[in-house]
Amino acid sequence: MTSENKIKKYILFIVLTMATGVIYRLPYIQDIFYVPVQESLNLTHTQIGNILSISGFFSVFGFLGSIYFIDRVSKKILIPCGLIGVGITGIYLSTFPNYNVLILVWISFALFSDMLYWPVLVKSIKELANSNLQGRIFGFFEAGRGLFDTVVVLVALYLFSTLGSLKYVILFYSSAAIVIGIVSFFVLEKDEPIRAKEESKLGVPIEAIKSKKVWLVAGNIFCAYSIYCGLTYMMPFLQNTYNISVLLIGVYGMINQYGIKMVAGPLGGYLADKKFKSTSKYFRFSFISIIFIMIFMIILSKNEVSANLVFMAIVIFSALVNSMKALLFAPMQEVGIEENISGAAISLASFIGYSPLVFSYSLYGSILDKFEGLLGYKILFSIIIAFGFLGLLINKKLMKVINLNRDL
Repeated sequence: MTSENKIKKYILFIVLTMATGVIYRLPYIQDIFYVPVQESLNLTHTQIGNILSISGFFSVFGFLGSIYFIDRVSKKILIPCGLIGVGITGIYLSTFPNYNVLILVWISFALFSDMLYWPVLVKSIKELANSNLQGRIFGFFEAGRGLFDTVVVLVALYLFSTLGSLKYVILFYSSAAIVIGIVSFFVLEKDEPIRAKEESKLGVPIEAIKSKKVWLVAGNIFCAYSIYCGLTYMMPFLQNTYNISVLLIGVYGMINQYGIKMVAGPLGGYLADKKFKSTSKYFRFSFISIIFIMIFMIILSKNEVSANLVFMAIVIFSALVNSMKALLFAPMQEVGIEENISGAAISLASFIGYSPLVFSYSLYGSILDKFEGLLGYKILFSIIIAFGFLGLLINKKLMKVINLNRDL
């Protein structure tokens, strides 16, 4: 590879990292500005939950819909359209429309960010490195995304504290998405639709759906993401079981948001490529480790195990889960999925892999509501163990396919 091509790849990597750090700020604006969103848009907790649930539904099925066009339309069109579409929708959001219109706004966010943008983004990152560097490229991408995301949020917090209105935060996020969308149009090179002329309209999607490799990778993602969703309830567990102070919980939140997430991705990618020589082997190690951690959490008694020890176990769990999240799509190239269906494969894997968004939070939350106290959390940990064992079974079959692919 020439130095000029390397520079182009570095620039593209940086732009894609910045784009991903920006595009999801508006759809998930409530993560940082929950109360301002509630007050400015005049929403109840239930209404916010309904908006996010409907949006999540369209996100998951948007992944499935992207199967049709991801290998037919150039990333030079899809990525800028996703960014600019989110930005324009955000500008309309700054007018603070009513509840029914807000549902449509968040549906638009889902379609632009998840259907148009995410699958082709993953495909573009995957193409930046060969098979033995997939762990590191996805790991550093996740770290860079987290770093830029942090910078953007800090600017937004400054604007909110200075100007005192959510409107300016929304306009800042919108402007950033539109500007990076325009920049990405000039940075991205046009890629020719793969086999567009030879394939029938349903040829590529059907080929992806029939591929055993795609389903195994998708199953691997499904189990890992189901476990990731359980991470949300670790701090409430500490707080409710050990009466940890709100201050310490806040400190952990900072460590998890700005520390573990940015370190876990590159570290997991490095271990996957250098130590395990395979991202799928790293997933196997992570599934096994998570099972043992959850068993420890189940058998502990709050009178026998100190809160600090449990806190450390949760930190390790968080590091493993976040590293897996960073590497979700890395096995795509390792398993040898054909290039002509890679886009459709990513879309299908996203649809299946991210489907826990539709049910997991409701499942976990209802268990904690129905079974109060430590029992509810033990049931939650047992479900995570079950997903860990299911992940191991799928991973075992995935490794067989990878080994066969290497022998060819």
